[in-house]
Amino acid sequence: MTHPHLPRGFTLIELLLALTCVAILASLAWPSYQSLILRSQRAQARASLLQAAHWFERAASANGNYPLTTDVPISVLQIEGQRYRMSVTSTAQSYTLSAIPLGTQAADSCGTLTINHLGMRSVEGASQAASQCWSR
Repeated sequence: MTHPHLPRGFTLIELLLALTCVAILASLAWPSYQSLILRSQRAQARASLLQAAHWFERAASANGNYPLTTDVPISVLQIEGQRYRMSVTSTAQSYTLSAIPLGTQAADSCGTLTINHLGMRSVEGASQAASQCWSR
């Protein structure tokens, strides 16, 4: 009694087809993934800017005017993730906070996010409108 030969694995052609399908799917998914990473880091920068703006408003409520740039603690200007650097310019009557993208985040189409003492949110060096950058 003879048994027919049963294949016990994948042929090279089958393996190459599977790898090609995986490569095509990965090449389609990668830009979306990168976009989501940039957007999540931008959301973190927006949250940090808003927290710093609240700190400035609380300080102004307690002292009668905004703290000067030199009087702002470093902890107020921290943005988690190290993809943005926060800077501040302030006087007794006004302040402007900026989140400047660093490294790979510089590829983000929203550029530098800013907020001032009037609550006006804007972007600098962006290819998108401020409302789009601040809402997504």
